[in-house]
Amino acid sequence: MPRRPLLFSAPLLLTALLLLAAAPGVQAAPLPGRQATAHLVENLTRSGRVHGLVVGYVSPAGRKVYGFGQRGEGRVAKVPDGSTLFELGSITKTFTGLLLAQAVLSGQLHDTDPIRLTLPPGTLAKDSPLWWVSYLDLATHSSGLPEGPDNLPSKDPQNPMAGYSTGLLLRYVAQAALIAPLGQNFYYSNVGAALTGYLLARAAGVDYETLVVERICTPLSLADTRVTLSEDQRSRMTHGHDAKGRVVPNWEVSGLEGAGALRSTADDLLAYAAANLGLTPTPLLAPARLAQLPRKHVSSIPTLYIGYFWNVMNFGGKEYVLHAGRSGGYYALVLMSPIDMSGVVLLCDTEGDFSKEGWKLLELLTGKSVGS
Repeated sequence: MPRRPLLFSAPLLLTALLLLAAAPGVQAAPLPGRQATAHLVENLTRSGRVHGLVVGYVSPAGRKVYGFGQRGEGRVAKVPDGSTLFELGSITKTFTGLLLAQAVLSGQLHDTDPIRLTLPPGTLAKDSPLWWVSYLDLATHSSGLPEGPDNLPSKDPQNPMAGYSTGLLLRYVAQAALIAPLGQNFYYSNVGAALTGYLLARAAGVDYETLVVERICTPLSLADTRVTLSEDQRSRMTHGHDAKGRVVPNWEVSGLEGAGALRSTADDLLAYAAANLGLTPTPLLAPARLAQLPRKHVSSIPTLYIGYFWNVMNFGGKEYVLHAGRSGGYYALVLMSPIDMSGVVLLCDTEGDFSKEGWKLLELLTGKSVGS
């Protein structure tokens, strides 16, 4: 079976992306104040639905962070702020997508390359259904791989990925079956994202966290975006809570790091969003643009396209780039309007879906209804 043709060469694509990055100036409206923000989210903490949360805004006018509720328990609790750490869950996938974009633009690989070229020799038999799976298939959730592997050793529902390893991931990949035809349908896959992260790290000769720190966190000065936390970072990590407000343990994401292992702060995610929007000078702008480029339409959701793991929503001809993360006891969201060069970060220390509040916050920031 021949390799699928490349649509662009890396140099031509880099030039096109840099031209796209030169967006026209956007008039800077004032950032929302605390009172207006509280009107949209404070009821979540006052009602007890969320223990604590942080809202962050970024636009040409600057950045602003507001915290609500509590970080910690009982009398020692404090209001969370821009330096409070939360689990990011699947927002980690966008970092994996950015690493992939860097590898493509540097000429290290083509996104249409079969992943078997980077896997340890002998991992896949020639009759494996994964033989022709490419990086692009993984990054657009169209590989046909299922959401999770079937060989997780943990029996603890509050820590489902504990004890997993790269060895177990490779063992799973060697015998994995596809749940859908390759390259056709959208099936969200943590396995695909984890495998992408592993392969990129393997090609670089380092582990996933080291690769993220070297190629993304250090250039963008994201000092608090890590898998492994320092003592100081652990002291600023908020507890996760279930829907009933009970404290739950942090997830141990080993072997599947590229799918959801990162922890971070609102301050770091605002810097990350600013880089993705082109608000700050960074050598990562071209790969960030590539990672956001819509590559796959999700037929079951007419407004949704997929880039390199980024979700790209199209409402009324206007694009929004976003990803949410849900792990045991946390909800995280990065939501951006590229045409407005504006973005919102929402971090909650309680499990649930708070995307509705995220969209309302973006409307408050831009002064526009979604799609207008």
